[in-house]
Amino acid sequence: MLELTALFAYLGRQVGRIISTAFSWATIVLFGQVPKAKQLVLSLMAAGSLIWPVVAVGVLVPSFATFLLGFVTVPAWANVYVRPVLIIVAILLPLGIGALTTKLPTVRDESRRSSLPKALISGYPTAIALFVVLVWMMLVAPAGKIRATLRRWESAHVALAVKPKGYATVVRDLGRALHESGIEVTPVRAPWPYEVPGKVLALIGGPGVRALVPSRLTMLVARDLEVVIHPMDLAIQGSKRAVARSRSALVRELTFTEAYQTWSREAQQIEDELARAARGQADLDAVARQLDEIDLSFEEWEILYRLLLQVRLRTSLLETDALVAEEQLTPRLAQRLAGLISAFRNLWPPRHVLPPRGGTRRAA
Repeated sequence: MLELTALFAYLGRQVGRIISTAFSWATIVLFGQVPKAKQLVLSLMAAGSLIWPVVAVGVLVPSFATFLLGFVTVPAWANVYVRPVLIIVAILLPLGIGALTTKLPTVRDESRRSSLPKALISGYPTAIALFVVLVWMMLVAPAGKIRATLRRWESAHVALAVKPKGYATVVRDLGRALHESGIEVTPVRAPWPYEVPGKVLALIGGPGVRALVPSRLTMLVARDLEVVIHPMDLAIQGSKRAVARSRSALVRELTFTEAYQTWSREAQQIEDELARAARGQADLDAVARQLDEIDLSFEEWEILYRLLLQVRLRTSLLETDALVAEEQLTPRLAQRLAGLISAFRNLWPPRHVLPPRGGTRRAA
């Protein structure tokens, strides 16, 4: 008896992990990366998306509702209220899911431009999409987990948000980053089970989600490494060393490709400015001052601070943010001259002098 209890406890933990992973992936695709403070909102949405289809079937098929009620004790006087309560729950639960989506930072900006009733109605397709993806991933994830276990592979995830129409660029840049780190990969189309959730979300989630889902999901494959590039996630599997090396190379390159690593509109605007500064099209010091003054969560500020340091390294005399400078490809002569000119300019920054009384401050 003790052995069976331990077995069921182990299976329960594994199922819980699979559900957690599946739901995280689905919500990332639908709503982008969500700060830790909003994880309770996602948990409530997960519970609602799993309960609602069961309640709806119970309303349409009374015998199914009777079967479910056999697991609980219902007082005789309450039997007459069971069906009306199920109908009310079936109507209100998706509306509640739609209301919860407005609490997510990435959806709040959209809901401000649209009416609240529209946000509530969107709870119905959202509930269907989350339920389908959760069930599908509960079927697919164990197979992937077993395969990785048999090969003694480890796994890791990197959150990102590919910009609209930027998927092909991200695939190219990440493949080049791995090549420059000494990891030779081949881009291939991901197996169809990985593409099904994205297609479902694109079908139900509306044009906003449809613009993010690529027509062909791509994975970068090496002998001991697989990197599936989802629109909102990098799923890395491979040997321990391959996962560690590839993750560091990919995270460094994400700063300079068509993808965001933050989730709020204000933080993503700073990411855009950092990308322009890396190309010499914006003043990096001005971006740094903006980061110093903006009101962001610590999670996003920490990410932007790391990106700022990366851009400073790549635009400095070192011209690289690689851990070992020799591993970076030698920059072209024009890039070296541009870096040298920038360095000389920084030696003589503008000096500010006090104006005469009643005047204005000017730069010398």
